Amino acid sequence: VIATGGLAPLVIGVSETIDFHEPDLTLIGLRLVHERNS
Repeated sequence: VIATGGLAPLVIGVSETIDFHEPDLTLIGLRLVHERNS
């Protein structure tokens, strides 16, 4: 499970299921879409 976003660090502290924190996952995805469509 990947946690993303500004509140992810708070959730990570109380969740046993989160494996990774990627704060910019949405932005990375948007960049990839833009690059593929350019």
